[in-house]
Amino acid sequence: MRTLLLSKSDELYLEKCAQEHKFSYGIIIGHQADLSKSIVVHLARNNEEDADLEDLTDVRLTIDDINSQALASQWLSASKMCPGSFDVIGIFVSSVRTEVANEQSDEFKNAKKLFSDVYDLLLKSNSSIGVYTTDVAQTDYVFLSYSLGDKKLLCKNYSYGNGGTFSTMEYRFVEKPFEWIQLESSYDLDDVIPIRDAARRINIEDQFQNIIVTVRKNLIASEVFLQNEIVDDTLDLQAYIKKKKPKDNKSNNKASGTTERNPTTNSGPNSARSSSATLQLGLSPNETTTTPAATDDILRASIVLPVKCQLSKPSDIKVQEFNGTLRLNGIISSRIYCSPRNSLADVKRFLRDDVLRSLITRIQVYCDGLTDPHVTNEAVYISEPPRRVFFSLPAAEVGQSSAGSSNNINTVQFSEYLFRGEAPTVVVAQAKQILDIELDPETILVDAEGLPDDSGSHDVSDQLDDGHNVMPSSMPKRELSRSLYMVGIAVALLILLASVAVHYALSDSK
Repeated sequence: MRTLLLSKSDELYLEKCAQEHKFSYGIIIGHQADLSKSIVVHLARNNEEDADLEDLTDVRLTIDDINSQALASQWLSASKMCPGSFDVIGIFVSSVRTEVANEQSDEFKNAKKLFSDVYDLLLKSNSSIGVYTTDVAQTDYVFLSYSLGDKKLLCKNYSYGNGGTFSTMEYRFVEKPFEWIQLESSYDLDDVIPIRDAARRINIEDQFQNIIVTVRKNLIASEVFLQNEIVDDTLDLQAYIKKKKPKDNKSNNKASGTTERNPTTNSGPNSARSSSATLQLGLSPNETTTTPAATDDILRASIVLPVKCQLSKPSDIKVQEFNGTLRLNGIISSRIYCSPRNSLADVKRFLRDDVLRSLITRIQVYCDGLTDPHVTNEAVYISEPPRRVFFSLPAAEVGQSSAGSSNNINTVQFSEYLFRGEAPTVVVAQAKQILDIELDPETILVDAEGLPDDSGSHDVSDQLDDGHNVMPSSMPKRELSRSLYMVGIAVALLILLASVAVHYALSDSK
């Protein structure tokens, strides 16, 4: 039987939702610690209908009144913000009435229909369920229903299929803060994918889907190294760290003993390569002296791809003609948070999922802003998807003490995506709307990924023949749009002043 672990702050949040809004609903973001236990990371109330209800003093809402479209939209948006180790695992309801936590009431019966409607909407949204994972998509979810009237919490496991079924699920409030182990990686994208579409006008969105399929295939075939070592998938993360500490202590002692004999070790070309985020995939072999202790117990991971020709059987390799190429170039910054009880096999899957989720989210955000997704096949189209920025959840949201985090109790971070020229205030608004949290723009980590160098675009255009056209991204340049807006206002003011001057001049002449 599955068990759901909650913190005391989750109970306080459910009470607050019922007290302030009488009836609230939202999503549950969680983490799978092992096969039998799930941890609630964050509860986020859906506030899409607040504006419609602010003028109503006595509104008796029920589960049947929940807007499944609004809930599905929040679910999808929050999934894009989650690191690869977290997922939206269910729905919660909080009310002042006792019926919501009663299995025999009509309220509870309506919950099954709500889950079914939301799941169907998610499936229709470009097959969003499972697209963010390199593994099998989840089909079991959590339903939490809290009653402020009798302070009772109802917890059920929902399984999709055959109309959907509820089953018993245990829950437990945990006094101690949850421990999170942070892992980081940098995934280097440098692929060339053929365009086989023979049409003169090519749909960019369809070609981006080919990128997702190719990257997902490569990630599934990849191997993940932790601290530049091959690791046993059957070990759990806690056992791996305990096993590795004696080795790290020995390597540190050796390093400290040879520092004076080789003082120029950190000034070579490998050191320069490691300091450049755009040239590095994980850690290079000569950086094993960088231990978790030097980076606040953060583990470094490297995702290594096999030789491309080994992904297929030799008999499957063919020579084909194509009408163009897609060049994918850049770095994806990956950051996940795992439970000490996670197996290393799960850790590897979470890292792969985080890279894939980040890539898909960038493409979706980029395509949502396209005015025309079609380009001619004679043109070179250069795109700049948004970059990834990170923000921390408040400590209370993840069951941490207000005094701060210890070495192994790290504040978990979610992510959002900003285009060139966008300010961190965009992230603040999104976090409030989707995750129901307040952020300070100054605390948002915006330099985890650098902006691409525009000189690369000029180099491409210089190398092209006269018969080709270089098309920039169809996404509007925010700096240019803002400048044109200000120029327009200035011109309008000048025309207004000139009109007033002419008016008074004509009046004086009369």
